[in-house]
Amino acid sequence: MIRRPLVTLLACLLVVTAFGCASTGRVQQQLEAQMRLGDYATAVQTVETERERAYRGKNRLLYYLERGMLLHLSGRYAESNAAFENAKQVGSELYAASITGTGLSLMTNDYALDYAGENFERTLIHLFSALNYEQLGEVDSALVEIRQVGDYLRKLQVDSTNDNTYQEDAFARYLGALFYELGGEYDAALVDYKKALDAYDTYAEHFAVSRPPSLFANAERVAGRLGRWARDDLRDRGSSGVAREIPDGHGELVILHYNGLAPIKDQEMIVLPFNEAWAIVLALQLIGDDQAQQQIARATTYISMLSGVDVVPVAFPKYVSRPYSIAAMEPRLAAATQITGPELVEDIGAIAEKDLADRRARIYAKAVARAAIKYAIQKGAEEAARQASNGDQNQALLVAGTQLLGTIGRFATEQADKRVWSTLPDEIWMTSMIVPAGRHDLEVDFLTAQAGLVESQSVSGIEVPAGGRRFVILRTVK
Repeated sequence: MIRRPLVTLLACLLVVTAFGCASTGRVQQQLEAQMRLGDYATAVQTVETERERAYRGKNRLLYYLERGMLLHLSGRYAESNAAFENAKQVGSELYAASITGTGLSLMTNDYALDYAGENFERTLIHLFSALNYEQLGEVDSALVEIRQVGDYLRKLQVDSTNDNTYQEDAFARYLGALFYELGGEYDAALVDYKKALDAYDTYAEHFAVSRPPSLFANAERVAGRLGRWARDDLRDRGSSGVAREIPDGHGELVILHYNGLAPIKDQEMIVLPFNEAWAIVLALQLIGDDQAQQQIARATTYISMLSGVDVVPVAFPKYVSRPYSIAAMEPRLAAATQITGPELVEDIGAIAEKDLADRRARIYAKAVARAAIKYAIQKGAEEAARQASNGDQNQALLVAGTQLLGTIGRFATEQADKRVWSTLPDEIWMTSMIVPAGRHDLEVDFLTAQAGLVESQSVSGIEVPAGGRRFVILRTVK
């Protein structure tokens, strides 16, 4: 009589334990060590080696994200874009499920769900792709990425709840404006410059990233091409009216400095009395989908069999910073006639932490409900098996073993989802140089906050066309 429920319970525990063990944390550590050595070629190989292990199945989006970023940093831009195209396709397929999916994760931990990427991560896919195309000399393709990120941000603003602070990306708009201007689309450039102005107001409030001083001056340059109405529009927004012009025979060299490593996720554990946890289950039942309600109904059948007071473990994700010492850069290019920056244009770490904090209440409710449901099902099944044993000693031993396995499995499978795009920089800084058209050699020193030299990098033979704009990407993790 008791074998079927016991086997079912054990099978269930094995499944959830398998889900719980799925982790990319070990690979993240390897990649971090390789990036700190500047060994991106080995890091790319590490991701490839782990494709059928850590990155298979529900972690497949992470494979494309990590591979795309490492190839981007290795200068393998076409291959990077191929990976990012796959990331966009997988991310798009999972996007809707990431908004409404609560079913299976109420039975086991979130590793049982496909990793769909954070909202800001999906934005960054397009930005890095656009930069890849610029490095390949394909400005039209870069503009396609810029339009796609605009479409994505509009969709995000429609789909997001008001609880989410991150619904617009200031750097995406600033970079979009620069690309639109590069492509001669001045109306679109001005639109994105103005969206960047608005977005950096939000950034200053929530992410401690102030509006870059260069933003108004660059917007004024485009407004000057569009006419008085555009200049008046910017003055109404607080512009001084001073444009940053590029003289005839000159071009612009834009340095993007990816600094540090974005925080990764860890978990924190708390314990709650079962009665408190079950109250959250009942509240969640009102808004749960059909699958969630079926799971709650199954657990509810066991409630009357529970006795005594117990506690349930609950795991929540949290971000953990990864330290780095570089705080400033000093570029040197002898022919530069004007330099602006460095300016902090994107604080990915701050966005990630705020985005998680905004979702904390929802994550908390789901995690507590999941833990309470697992507790009710395990304890209820144990009680049912005990009653069915009817004094049989062999059956009683089997029940005791099942209780032990059930308790171990319940604690072992209570894990927060710690998956994250681990090769992202913590910050992006931008420096702009006005230089005569032609080939240039660039040298950059990277310094601590106390002006101590950490490392230097050089880039030779940068071709800057007259009236054009070139981007140089530099990466530091020390």
